[in-house]
Amino acid sequence: MKKRLGLLAGKGSLPLEFLKSAEAEGYETVTFALEGITDREVEDLSGKVFWIKPFKLGTFLKLLKREKLPQIAILGKVEHRVALSFSGFDLKAITFILSLKDRRPETIIKGIISEIEKAGTSVVDPTPFLSHLLTEPGVMAGKLTFYVQKDVELGMKVAKELASLDVGQTVVVKDGTVVAVEGIEGTDECIKRGASLAGKGFTVCKAARKSQDMRVDVPTLGIDTVKLVASLGGKTIAFESRKTFLLDREQVVKFAEERGINIVSV
Repeated sequence: MKKRLGLLAGKGSLPLEFLKSAEAEGYETVTFALEGITDREVEDLSGKVFWIKPFKLGTFLKLLKREKLPQIAILGKVEHRVALSFSGFDLKAITFILSLKDRRPETIIKGIISEIEKAGTSVVDPTPFLSHLLTEPGVMAGKLTFYVQKDVELGMKVAKELASLDVGQTVVVKDGTVVAVEGIEGTDECIKRGASLAGKGFTVCKAARKSQDMRVDVPTLGIDTVKLVASLGGKTIAFESRKTFLLDREQVVKFAEERGINIVSV
């Protein structure tokens, strides 16, 4: 009999990578997908899928209890800004949000983990299923000049502090100056704002929290971000090794080399 494993899936391809690995490891997967957010491809990769309207926490917990899953992972993006609006929330979600000490991403996700574990399911670290997406330190594309290296060092230091304060994970740096830091708007908007202020040749840095719980909001980078940086005239993307999921690795490296973008795992 196959072992059963759940997935609460948000936006992006990270949940798909998890499902592929879980299937290869012989798991029967049950995915709780969010309508209008989760990629429809989860249908092809899951043993069973429940489509839930976003922010219907009560519905999700009822289904979870019914399935009696021993373990579940939480992966994929859900916009943090919705925590301020209550739009589409059911009564359980509203009472849950109001019970939290604050609405920072880590607080919300750890609160959801607590609710899941009260329902009898443990929330697992997904890293064993996604280890192929973690990188070792090193330059993956391009070559860092002395001045770019200095920008990377500054940017990673600031991004680490920013992430540890649970504000954001991304900063934009140019010529030894922090140009933009990520807030509730998200990575893409931070990069766009930084590019508009810095002009061409900027560096984007992304880091994890100092005490990163790998179950919670792990930094993720993929080809879409690299294309965005290239389109805005950016020169370098740096991210934290062993604590960032790098999607589309071959595509990222090939595109970066073609466009003269430096990619460095720090």
